[in-house]
Amino acid sequence: MRLEVATPMVVRPVVALLALALLLVPSGEADWDPYVSHPGNIPDFHNFTTPQLAPGDSGPFTLEISNRYAEPLEKVVVTMEIYMRADIEGSETIGAVADDARPRVEEGCWTRLPNGEHECAAAPSAQRATFSPGTLAAGEAVRFSTDIHSTEERSWLRCTLLSSRCETGTAEGTYFVRFTLEFDHNGTTRSMLSRGYWSMADWEAATTDVPGGAPGNINLTTLGVDGVIPDSSFGVKEPIPKWPLYVMIGLTVMFAGLAVVFYLEEEGAYPGLNKWLQQQRGKLNQLRLRLKHRERRP
Repeated sequence: MRLEVATPMVVRPVVALLALALLLVPSGEADWDPYVSHPGNIPDFHNFTTPQLAPGDSGPFTLEISNRYAEPLEKVVVTMEIYMRADIEGSETIGAVADDARPRVEEGCWTRLPNGEHECAAAPSAQRATFSPGTLAAGEAVRFSTDIHSTEERSWLRCTLLSSRCETGTAEGTYFVRFTLEFDHNGTTRSMLSRGYWSMADWEAATTDVPGGAPGNINLTTLGVDGVIPDSSFGVKEPIPKWPLYVMIGLTVMFAGLAVVFYLEEEGAYPGLNKWLQQQRGKLNQLRLRLKHRERRP
């Protein structure tokens, strides 16, 4: 009888300790919801306006986000961050680019559509802007905007004359922008990130080992998020000079005109034109003789 009584007395504390340990262990994986994480329901990032800048120019970077849930979103916070530069020679993280060669943002603004409620806040860092519109009603949209600033490289002579520091100038290339979206939905905090927050290995793992029913064929549990939102980009490049094009057009028009004139001369249909051409040739020959005569003088 003692053995029968002792067994449950020993097992119950062990079970309780195991349950407590499971509760105390933090989970590094997102508890995604099929409704919240469905690609057709997650907030819609659209109407992107991305600038193509020459070094030294500035331009607006804008996008709109719409709430496609049937319920309002609360404590909405959106962050955009410039995280990578690429050109034909390769790519590098923004941290590998010299400080004065990076494009920068100074503030982030949001405008509620269509009532026009507007607010701006200083950017927390030179490559990151944060937007906090608060509550987003069902079907409501908000426009987010920031200005991308670049720097023109100054020549050594100009810096010397102005007695100022020579800036490197913004490095040319394509700059990639990643986003975070955080909000409360029905009392639960949700977090969504764009592709730029994961390495290639992490992304391949999340898109290869996909369980059945995973939204968008992406393993959100592996990524630890409630959804994946899009990346974006903008460009910085010195424009191709237009004067060679204008020279080519001018030469084409000139040679086409000469071709027509010589054709008409050969046909002999315009005696006045032939006479004028002979006069011009005579003047040209006189000019050549004068130049030769000057060269022969001691």
